[in-house]
Amino acid sequence: MKTKNKYIFGIILLFVSMNVAGQQLPNSSMLSETRTIWNPAYTANENNMIIDAFARTQWLGFSGAPATGFAGVQYPFVTYNMSAGGLIHYDKTGPVSKIGLQLNYAYKLRQVLSRYGQLSLGIGADFEQYSFNGSGEVFNDLDDILINNARASSFFPSLSAGFFYTSNIRPYRGNSFFVGAAMSQVFTTEVLVNDFNQVRQKHYHFNLGGKIYYYDSYFEPMITANLVQPDLIDVLYSVKYEMRDAFWAGVGFSGGGMAAVQGGVILSDLGENDAVMKIGVLGSYGLSAKLAKTGPGFEVYIGYYLEQDHR
Repeated sequence: MKTKNKYIFGIILLFVSMNVAGQQLPNSSMLSETRTIWNPAYTANENNMIIDAFARTQWLGFSGAPATGFAGVQYPFVTYNMSAGGLIHYDKTGPVSKIGLQLNYAYKLRQVLSRYGQLSLGIGADFEQYSFNGSGEVFNDLDDILINNARASSFFPSLSAGFFYTSNIRPYRGNSFFVGAAMSQVFTTEVLVNDFNQVRQKHYHFNLGGKIYYYDSYFEPMITANLVQPDLIDVLYSVKYEMRDAFWAGVGFSGGGMAAVQGGVILSDLGENDAVMKIGVLGSYGLSAKLAKTGPGFEVYIGYYLEQDHR
């Protein structure tokens, strides 16, 4: 069964890699704390220094299924209305793997559209090592020199840009709505695998939602869309409930037919300036018979938040 799954997955992967309009970056997560990797404008958005990490494994029923993760730090320079951050990230699907360093910068405009509104404009630079290892994979054409026992590696930089607006930057001091958009691979160099150019496509990320507060808790409905021009890859719908300094729980649904459940704990009083640690998990499963065969997906997040501003 394992060999059969590997064979099927190899065919799917080859088809996607040859399709220059296909998705080349991982879909975003329903865990809202991870938005920085997809939108540099979200870097240290709420004036917390953040040290965090994220890992995701999809399609546990397949060998060589997609695996994604990052570890990074974000810091707000409150006096100068800006923030910066960096993260190391990886993404692996079958014989294709990428590891890189992403550097983000965001400038914040205060009192936009409302007294406590904030518009962040961000830019990111990604320095990525792209690797292809065809050994051990099963393919239709065993004589294809492009993939059969092929090993290749290529370094390429790319740029991303985005914005993120929230109507109320002060947590637990009034309801708010937010909207953000980002474009990845705005600029990139060629990625060559045995002289075959893996054309890098622009990826678009959209995010819309709000926070509805009730005493020391809130509901956060959110819609996220991932696009590769001209195709809509997926739309994620989620809602979560969070109790301040205690826990959160939520559910979600993907337009591609995946349902998800998430939850986490918030550990408070860990240091000065109301520092907290967030530890959360998300599980997903395909609702259709075909998606169910790919197996469940699993995500885990951990972050340390240290407030830098008491306004």
